[in-house]
Amino acid sequence: MKHPWLQDGDLGSDPGRRFTHPLGSDPAFCLRAHAEYACRHSGACCRAGWAIPIEAPAFERVRLHFGDSNHFRIEPTPPAGTTAILNLRSNGDCLFFEPERGRLCAVHRELGESCLPAACRQYPRVVLNDARGQLISLSHYCPTAASLLLEGPSLDIVPAPPSLTLGGRAEGLDAREVLPPLLRPGMLTDMDGYATWERRAIETLARGELSAARAIATIDAATAALASWTPGGEPLAAVVDREFDVALAPEPDEDLNADRARANACLACVPHGLSARSFDGLATDWPTVARWWPEVDRAARAYLAARLFGNWIAYHGQGLHAIVEYLRVCLAVLKLEAARQQQSTSTVTTASTSTSPWQTALEAIRNADLLLVHLTDAKSLARRLS
Repeated sequence: MKHPWLQDGDLGSDPGRRFTHPLGSDPAFCLRAHAEYACRHSGACCRAGWAIPIEAPAFERVRLHFGDSNHFRIEPTPPAGTTAILNLRSNGDCLFFEPERGRLCAVHRELGESCLPAACRQYPRVVLNDARGQLISLSHYCPTAASLLLEGPSLDIVPAPPSLTLGGRAEGLDAREVLPPLLRPGMLTDMDGYATWERRAIETLARGELSAARAIATIDAATAALASWTPGGEPLAAVVDREFDVALAPEPDEDLNADRARANACLACVPHGLSARSFDGLATDWPTVARWWPEVDRAARAYLAARLFGNWIAYHGQGLHAIVEYLRVCLAVLKLEAARQQQSTSTVTTASTSTSPWQTALEAIRNADLLLVHLTDAKSLARRLS
């Protein structure tokens, strides 16, 4: 049976580029926009100030090689499967980070990738494993990943290259043994129907004539028309295709109060002990951003597609409407982060050193994913959205 994502011609358009996977592994997919990802050593992850746990085998080899106990701290109850936490410098940099050596990692340089903590090997991948296979997106807090969204990316779904799958070792949410996502409370989708819905929603976000907000509204209209579907009649996938074929919503009115409420709902799902910046006082800067936003709207749509592809809300929420609302949350956070970036740059730049809309958008995308991917608890957010 043809995979629900692989449409006629998907592999034939570039027959010389067929990705292979380890024998017996699940098929892996990504957005074409992410397929070319490769680390450019920006150092953002090494300088983020995050606590980085290290697993026992890697810990022993790193400890013996570097012979400095100051590189680690032993926690009374370390995260499951780990032995220690890498220490940080006073500025938040990992002690193994080498800015003077081209922003490299001493562990990676001297001992190889196999001795890196799992968190370092996996970053910036955001992975979902379900009945379709392995779905790999990226966290755009990584500047390299964010830059891929500014390059006019194609948003079709393609087989993921080994560089993204880590040779089959990429890890993430495991939903292979659970029921498919809910269509609505009390009614499941089937996997073919859900895969078709996700693909058609991503195709809607790729439509150049739609703004990001209008694309979400159109996805919402198509999704609402599916709500009464029940098994036993027309297949869900066929209904999804028909409703997306005819759906077209008007441009929504700007509602900054609703945007701020959605962003604040995200903040409310940041676990205790983690900190995130408030969105208060940013609405006054949005009108300035709104004047140039159309220039970067295609990057915003690509960002939304990346957050939709392989999203975890599907398995934590109570229906497809929760995923649509998640897209609205993502757009609200992105807009307010753009306003924050506009606010901060406008106070320190002059006409000769002003920041371009694209640079502002890139930093907004990075900060949006810092909150949405790294700080927000997906289960808590899904409950709120449901």
